[in-house]
Amino acid sequence: MRKLLLIIVMLAATSSVFGQEPDYLKGLNHYQPQQIVSGTIRNWGNNYIPSLMQKWEDGFRKYQPNVHFETNLRGTEASMAGLYGGIADLAFIGREAYRSEIDAFKERLGYEPLEIEISSGSFNTPHKTFALMVYVHKGNPLEGLTMAQLGEIFGCSGANGKEIKTWGDVGLKGEWAQRPVHVYGYNFGTGMAAYFNRVVLHGSGKWNASMKDFDNGRDLNGEVINAGVYVLQTLEKDPNGIAFANVLYQTDNVRAVPLARKAGGPFVAPTKYSAWTREYPITRFTTVYVNRPPGVPLDPKLREFIRYILSSEGIQAVVEDGAYLPLNPQVLEEQLKKLD
Repeated sequence: MRKLLLIIVMLAATSSVFGQEPDYLKGLNHYQPQQIVSGTIRNWGNNYIPSLMQKWEDGFRKYQPNVHFETNLRGTEASMAGLYGGIADLAFIGREAYRSEIDAFKERLGYEPLEIEISSGSFNTPHKTFALMVYVHKGNPLEGLTMAQLGEIFGCSGANGKEIKTWGDVGLKGEWAQRPVHVYGYNFGTGMAAYFNRVVLHGSGKWNASMKDFDNGRDLNGEVINAGVYVLQTLEKDPNGIAFANVLYQTDNVRAVPLARKAGGPFVAPTKYSAWTREYPITRFTTVYVNRPPGVPLDPKLREFIRYILSSEGIQAVVEDGAYLPLNPQVLEEQLKKLD
């Protein structure tokens, strides 16, 4: 029964990805101004979205011609400081914020910034907050893992202090039962490892002490080589290994493992469709942060601009840009509620 369930989920996800693209705009509401606003909005942050930001600004001005923009996309790392330093109104971060960034804002102002997701991460676009897949060697018969099991593999202790040290600990039989589990991944200081820690290790930072981690490198021309290349090149030589990386760096001798949020499944394969729906559990997102003191209504012009980004028109711009996956309707509604 478990094998049948796994096959059904994988086939359904595969057909959605390699068949027709999802109708990302189905059921989304068009932008309708709730009030006419004016003034200047100062945007800071993610230097990977200049064309997307231009689409948002141009589209918004068709409805709100009295709003002007000062946009400085100097990079994600500088955006939160611009916000709590009072020189930015909106901080666009090309990922989820690090705890240290939130803490710096809170230390300065005494409360945390308002976080709004504005897109899902990409599925397999370089530098665009891509989803993370879990890989094993192609000869490994493992059918799938739960998120709890993943934490027990990559962490120094899982639920109730349990650790998975052999492949027999996840149910493999025969010659595999006593084989040790060798763990590979991104360097702990990278955004990829930070998100994996957040989702899989619940932010504990308690990594498996035996994990071999890799950082980015550079080729002879000085171009960055993503650490995922090294992670999966190493894994393909180790039949006992397991790793997290992205499909961009997948080799012929490794394969992605379907994941389940809880015991009993369903086990979901990593696909573009399952990343969009968020059924695949290690899917990332991008954000905008706003300085809103507790109990104080959001600045009307900022509220209207974010409402535009989260409208059918704003999501269409994400689709046309093609780098990031758009928000699905459920997540989009959750973000709109945060503006009230």
